[in-house]
Amino acid sequence: MLQGAVALPVADDGHGFRVLLTNTSCYPWAVGYSRIVRFFGAWALAVGTFVAAGESTAEPAPPATAPATSDPKASDARDAPAVPARPSPIDGLGRNAAESFWGWNLALHLTAIGQTALMSRLDVDYEVRQAFHHHTVWGQAAYPAVILGVAGPVGVISGLFAKGYWGKNDEALGAAYAVLQANALTLGYVTVLKLITGRPPPKDELVGPVAPDMRSLSHTFRFGVGRGGIVHGWPSGHVAVTMATCSSLAAYYPDSWALKLAGAASVAAMMFGVISFRGGSMHWFSEAIAGALMAYPIGVATGEGFRRMQQGRAPAQAHTAWVVLPSFSPDATVITAARRF
Repeated sequence: MLQGAVALPVADDGHGFRVLLTNTSCYPWAVGYSRIVRFFGAWALAVGTFVAAGESTAEPAPPATAPATSDPKASDARDAPAVPARPSPIDGLGRNAAESFWGWNLALHLTAIGQTALMSRLDVDYEVRQAFHHHTVWGQAAYPAVILGVAGPVGVISGLFAKGYWGKNDEALGAAYAVLQANALTLGYVTVLKLITGRPPPKDELVGPVAPDMRSLSHTFRFGVGRGGIVHGWPSGHVAVTMATCSSLAAYYPDSWALKLAGAASVAAMMFGVISFRGGSMHWFSEAIAGALMAYPIGVATGEGFRRMQQGRAPAQAHTAWVVLPSFSPDATVITAARRF
């Protein structure tokens, strides 16, 4: 009897492997051609287990069993549970970065682009800048928030690292590395965007050399490489690193409402600071919103990733790999494709 293709539902084998597809086929023209089938089976076996992501999925070998002894101390030492590896700043880096731009997270990045185009075209950026340009006292009050955008993440990471590393607290150490990784990804992302978009800041001295007036300057993007530098421009790095810090901590400590409220207040203060500082000459309003929207998914993905590893729901070194497990017979060939998460 000839069999057709059969697709099995997704299932977890309990060891981190999730079966995605099983295809069992016995083709009519293959019946009786056992040599062809065996050749295909040998080929499948040769490429049987491979890693598409370039990372090894090999599990560490179990410790060798020590010879029997009557010493109770030696027996207790053998029975002691293995000490898990301490967190590191590159744990799950590839997976966290990928999740930051996947699914609904990608929608937030696209929303940041869309709102920038809309607010620039409708002159919202221009009107907000003019309001703060005529009320400079607001910008003076925002100065502490601007300083916090630089010193805040450094202080948070340093404090958590000291508590985790020297205090032997792996949870705090994981939080420090989550914030560090989130900020590293965010800064790299923001720097590239500033480098290629070349949006000028709302400064009076740029009226003339770059655009004929401030309204036209609010519409200006100089796409290319390095046409606007990496300090000023779209999106706001101050807002982005503040959001990355707060959202990664909130995701790492999901039960702490105090962190969520403090994070929301910090991001709001930073957004107000960068659009009002020095008469509204630091950032356009849409740049502050874009920084928050783009850094939020990075912080959440990184914080949740480190939290899963801390709770033991993911390996310390996050492997993402495809594996093919073939088996064959003279009448049929079975290839199981699986992915480790």
